Amino acid sequence: MGRLIALYVAFVFVVGGAFAWLIVELLGPHEGPAPTEARAEAVTVAQATAPEPPDLDGLAPSPLPLSLPIACDPGKDCWVVNYVDRDPGEDFRDYACGDMGYDGHKGTDFAIAHAGRLEDDVAVLAAASGSVVGVRDGMADVFNRGASRDDLDGKDCGNGVRIDHGGGWATQYCHLKKGSVAVKAGDTVVAGDRLGSVGLSGATQFPHIHITVNKGNAVVDPFAGVDGAGESCGLGKAPLWEKPVLRQLAYYSPFAPNAGFADHVPDAAEAKSGKLGGWAPAADSPALVFWTELYGTRAGDRLELNLVGPDGETIADKVETLDRNRNWVYRAIGRKSRGSWAPGTYVGTVKVTRPDGPGQRQFEQSFTTTLR
Repeated sequence: MGRLIALYVAFVFVVGGAFAWLIVELLGPHEGPAPTEARAEAVTVAQATAPEPPDLDGLAPSPLPLSLPIACDPGKDCWVVNYVDRDPGEDFRDYACGDMGYDGHKGTDFAIAHAGRLEDDVAVLAAASGSVVGVRDGMADVFNRGASRDDLDGKDCGNGVRIDHGGGWATQYCHLKKGSVAVKAGDTVVAGDRLGSVGLSGATQFPHIHITVNKGNAVVDPFAGVDGAGESCGLGKAPLWEKPVLRQLAYYSPFAPNAGFADHVPDAAEAKSGKLGGWAPAADSPALVFWTELYGTRAGDRLELNLVGPDGETIADKVETLDRNRNWVYRAIGRKSRGSWAPGTYVGTVKVTRPDGPGQRQFEQSFTTTLR
């Protein structure tokens, strides 16, 4: 696992002064996530208000009812970070007319919180019943970016499974963990059967499962269905996901999958590793830093970070208005010690206010750590 995390490093940051506002951004198509069990000992999370669930009235029956293809709780320990590209040209547009994805993306990406969760063997599940027609296993779980993709020899999917559902329908599952594939060609599976575990194989830069749905040779967006939604934004007339799944898959944009505290400014790779979870300050900690990742921010979003001590004193804060759409951003604020830290609970809060555009008008989430 140590080698995996080392390969997962993408950026190293040099930060000076008294922990000035740290700004990092990834601009590539598969850049990004990653929180959760590892920090439970020291960090209590106040869940952000979930987006409004989609209106499911009047939808036609799905021609291929799909269940959730990953064993997780959407919005809490997994998130859809990339959707199918609905724009026929060189731009990107997801089913909600948003920017959660990149040009030419042909599937739906469900990301887990961070690389540390690869050890949990989060299950990849068959979304519908059918016959397994192809599998691949044995590819390493590594960080692939830029030129390193050339070494994949066209195996961008990494370790994967393809299932034929009959009637021209098929699903393909990519980026499974090495050695985890649990089926073979010719096997019959039913919806919910385990296919393997979420991994980092193939052309990917964060742990996730990618699912592509095909009808014949055409890619079908499971949120739009075959008939789509016409010129309007939103779900199609007959989306493929089962209704209970659609209720779980509210459109999260923006959201913070990973956040925590440290006694230094972590670089992005350290934050993504999951190794910072559970850190709590000591009286003699040289500094106190609150850091967070964010997905799905847009130009014009007002981003606020705030770190408050047990007595209500503001230790650090920062406000900025984002100048462009970003799939992933990393932020950290903090302060060096001025003697010793007082016992009690420290609260870090991230807040995004969106003036317009797809997604939530306001996102706010708080994280706490306690010095005893």
